[in-house]
Amino acid sequence: PGRGSLQREACMASQAGKKSGKRKEAQARRETQAAAEEDGEALAERVAALAGDNQTDAVDACCGVADEGFRRGAHELAFAVIRASLHKHGLENDKLCRRYFFLLDTVVKARMSAKKKEPPKMLYLREMLSRVPEVLSGQLALLGGVDGVKAGERCVLMKERGVMVIGLSLLEWRLLLEKQAGPKMEMQMISGVEEAVVRGLSQSEGMSDAQAEIKLSWNAWALKLCEAEEGTPQLRGKCLLQRTVLLLAQNSFQKAIESSGEVMRIQPANKHAAALNATALHKIGRKKEAASAVTELIGAFQRSEDQHVQDELGAPLELVVSLLVEMHRTKEALRLLSQLLSRVTGPHHHPLFFELARLYAKHGLNKDALVLKLPQLCTRPPDRRTWDLLKSMAEYTPAAVEQLLQSYIDEAGPGRFTHVPQITEVMCKLPFGAHGSAANKALKLLQRCASQVAPDRPEDLKIIVEDLRAFMSSNIPPTVSEQFPRTIESLLLAYCEALTAQHTADAWEMPGDLMKRAFNGQPPVVLLEQLQRSCLRLPLTSEKTLWVVFRH
Repeated sequence: PGRGSLQREACMASQAGKKSGKRKEAQARRETQAAAEEDGEALAERVAALAGDNQTDAVDACCGVADEGFRRGAHELAFAVIRASLHKHGLENDKLCRRYFFLLDTVVKARMSAKKKEPPKMLYLREMLSRVPEVLSGQLALLGGVDGVKAGERCVLMKERGVMVIGLSLLEWRLLLEKQAGPKMEMQMISGVEEAVVRGLSQSEGMSDAQAEIKLSWNAWALKLCEAEEGTPQLRGKCLLQRTVLLLAQNSFQKAIESSGEVMRIQPANKHAAALNATALHKIGRKKEAASAVTELIGAFQRSEDQHVQDELGAPLELVVSLLVEMHRTKEALRLLSQLLSRVTGPHHHPLFFELARLYAKHGLNKDALVLKLPQLCTRPPDRRTWDLLKSMAEYTPAAVEQLLQSYIDEAGPGRFTHVPQITEVMCKLPFGAHGSAANKALKLLQRCASQVAPDRPEDLKIIVEDLRAFMSSNIPPTVSEQFPRTIESLLLAYCEALTAQHTADAWEMPGDLMKRAFNGQPPVVLLEQLQRSCLRLPLTSEKTLWVVFRH
């Protein structure tokens, strides 16, 4: 009984202490508000007296009123006065501009964030202006117009202070851009709340997974800003979607379900949110609900119009396919991917095709449908987009890519070596196994092409030598890399031997130019001697051709 009595007394004392603390806080708030009202009335009287002053005197008087507010410690009121004065008199007066910078920095410093890695603190001018006493606010509206007492839409991040100011007017924004006074402050100008929110989200995305807490704090910052400034539903949905992804990565499945549910209420057709919701349900053990959600998503992907399919790839489709495989519904995963693959009809669908191929490979699904579709997307003769597609697909369907390359190789020949450099580039993307084997295959192809080069087509020589040169600087084993300069030497030697007086000036000029570039200005002596012998075979009537050779 004695112990119970002591506990009751301690509890009562604690409650009395809390009540006393609350009373003190309320008293402090009342005193602060009374002081603000007093300062506001004093400043309002001085602002009211400014009406009759001329331009120069009015600016000095405005600065004097702001200084009075600063001396009283009412920094926010002083800033409100100078802001209204700025909207009245514009950006022409340097004294007014300097005073604005000083007072802005003063109110920003009061909210300064000491931790650099954390999101910046937020200074909402809308909230600050709402705290200005009515008597002063009314006088400032008469002085600077509606814009002088109303928050704008622009923002600025004061990097050194770690504070973002939200609600600047266009005039203030121009002042910060054009007329920084004193030491230059490091600032980042932001055109509006939407841009600020997107930057906050991208800051979160740019961090490593190890910094999960900081990523979440940036997301919370962006979401708070979006809600405080009444951002669009789409923008809020974007913030909540990122939050769901972060919660899922931290295994906070219940919170992820709630967060994705919020997104789906804002954007009912958002497949990414629905896929995240289904994933969280599956992870938490609510298998039936997850299975039902996945079935609905499959139907949604099948109903999507062609122009929207490409936008919905990536995370949403990947999550759905991963869930289907995890739920042992592999046939449904294959059927969904095959249906999406059937929509791929031309070069404009290459990104869709590549994304589907990545999912086939990631989950070890049968790739027959990919192999059949690939040749239909390649043009003849091949263009830049065809080569890009083959390079990207070399990892996922190497046999099909190699088969297509062989068909292009078969078409190559004298006067038709244009695509050889692209063929060898794709070859090097193929997984041939041993290091250097891709370069070895490319070398054999180039040696075969080199045996068909003749002075009748000097451009063929240039194409093959330049491609051989590209491999000389590659990171390949010495046993293979040393074969490329030897091949260039033997090709140029055979070409020079074949030169005659009947060949064009271009044909004679080409080997000298390529020798210099292939061997860094120091070609082997045997090549120079052969070129000299070829020149000595020319008749005296071919003096112009000789001068073309001598130029190198």
